[in-house]
Formats: sequence, structure tokens, C-alpha cells
Amino acid sequence: MKPSTEIKVGAFVLVSAALLFGGVIALGSGKFFQHTEVIETSTRESVDGLQIGSPVKYRGVPIGEISSISFADRDYPEADKEPNAFDYASPAVIRMKVRLDVFGPQQSDLFTKDIERGVEQGLRARMTSAGLTGGLFVELDMLDPSEYPAVMPAFTPKYPYVPSANSRLNEILATLQRISNSISRVDFDGLGRGMQQSIASINRILETRLDPMLANADKFITQLDKTNGMLQGIVGDPKLAATIRDTSAMMAELRTSVPAAVLQYGEFGEELNALVTSQEYDVRRLLSALRATAENLEQLSERATQDPPNLIFSNPPPKLAPGQLPR
Repeated sequence: MKPSTEIKVGAFVLVSAALLFGGVIALGSGKFFQHTEVIETSTRESVDGLQIGSPVKYRGVPIGEISSISFADRDYPEADKEPNAFDYASPAVIRMKVRLDVFGPQQSDLFTKDIERGVEQGLRARMTSAGLTGGLFVELDMLDPSEYPAVMPAFTPKYPYVPSANSRLNEILATLQRISNSISRVDFDGLGRGMQQSIASINRILETRLDPMLANADKFITQLDKTNGMLQGIVGDPKLAATIRDTSAMMAELRTSVPAAVLQYGEFGEELNALVTSQEYDVRRLLSALRATAENLEQLSERATQDPPNLIFSNPPPKLAPGQLPR
């Protein structure tokens, strides 16, 4: 056998072995028997870190991989409004090969056929980092449609289209940028001047109002000290203590004697009322006799003046029994 023939036979054997080995691997992985569909999205963000073969996940579950990354000008040249001018803002078109068997035998064909309804409900594609040092992958997830509205591209997609949403990293960077812009608009110099003016105003108030108040407070404290000394002198006076003791004794005596006096007065009042009530008739008779005697004395005086020898009573008093009072 010639050397050239041996080389050809050896190359054929190596190629055959490589094809056999690759076929075994392909059959073992089952890729030839997987039902796949292509969907696509587009974004104006940087796709640095995303590459062909990067995973595609639906709500965290791997469902496929990236099949191509290109620009809209290449995939859809008919949509270029200015063919003679380069479109520097052309979005990147990302096509994904999705395995439908992960959704089950009855739901596999519905994912791509009914994808428009999912977009209305909030289905979005966003690039997500696999970690601090990892690459990017595309994540399909349900988001709030009002917060992430569906922005359709200027071209007509060839495959089922999923609108993109800003990546979480870009949202964080945008938020930080807004905060930085807000801080840069703050007039720190003006705030510093305002604070200095406020401090100066406070110092003037303290100097003009607080010092007199402190002086008056010192005077008031001095007067309180004097008053306190006078009170201590009054409280410590022995006469005050004796007066308090005498007053206490007098109050104790009054508490003892007053109820007895009130009781005696009550008994005396009852006796007096009884006496007046029982002797009321005799008292009237006594008053009547005294009135008659006064009238007789008056007549006697007049007659004695006129005719002294003849002392005759014009109205002689009646004869009374022993112990009987005139009526």
C-alpha cells in the first residue's frame, strides 16, 4: 500500500470515529428529538456578555438558548427608512430557540402560538446577569404592563415577538443617575449661607433677650432665698409652736363642751316652752289686774288733787279669794 493511500485511510478512520462519537453524544443529549420554536426580541441596551448559546429562562426555568444576535438593519433591511445613511441607533435583535417540551405535551404548542396574549398580560424579555462575574442570559417573566408597557419594533418580526424590558442593572443605574442629577441641582452654597444667617439670628436673640431673662431669674432666685429664710424663721419660732398647741387644746375642749351645751340648751328650751304653755292663762289674768290697778291709781291721784279728804274709789277692786289673782 502506498503511503498516500495509508494517509487517506487513516484520515477516513479518524473522521469516521469523530462523527460516530459526535453522533453518540447528540443522540444521548436528545437534541435531535426536541421540539423547538424560535422567538425573538430586540433591545437598544448593550448586549455585552450575551453570546450565542447563553441560556434562556422562563421565570427561572431553563427553556432554551440564544441562537443568534444581530442588528435590525441586517435582519430587516426593508425597514430601514434611510437606506443611504447608517442607523447608529439600530436595535439589537436576539433570536432564541425555545424547547417546548418543558411545558408538557398538551401545552407545548400553545406557548408560541398564543404569545400575543401573554404579551398583553405582561410577558417581557429582559437581560439578567448570572452573577457578579457571570455572563448574561435572557429571562422571560411576567411584569406589570402599566409599569413596563409593550413597545413594538418598527419592523415586522419573522418569529413570535416578546417586547423587552430594561435590565435590573440598568434600572439601578438609571435610579442612581436620577439621584445624582437631583443632588447636583441642590444649592449647597445657598443652604450654607442660610444656615449661617439662621445661626447669626439665633445669637442675636440670645444676646438681646436671654441675658435679661437670666438676670431677672437671678433676682427672682435671690428673693426666693430671702422668702425661704423668713419662712424658716417663722416656722422655727417657739411662740408659733405654743400657739399651735394652745389652739389644738382649745379645739379639743370645744369639741367636748359644745355638744353638751347644745344638749342642755335644748332641754332648757323644751322646759321653757312647756312652762309658758301651761301658765299662759295665769299670765293673762296678771296683766289684766295690773292694767286695772294702774287705772285706779290714776283716778285716785286726780281726786286727791281735787278733794283730798274724800278718797273714794270710783271703781273699787273686787274682792278676791286668798291666792286668787284679779281678772
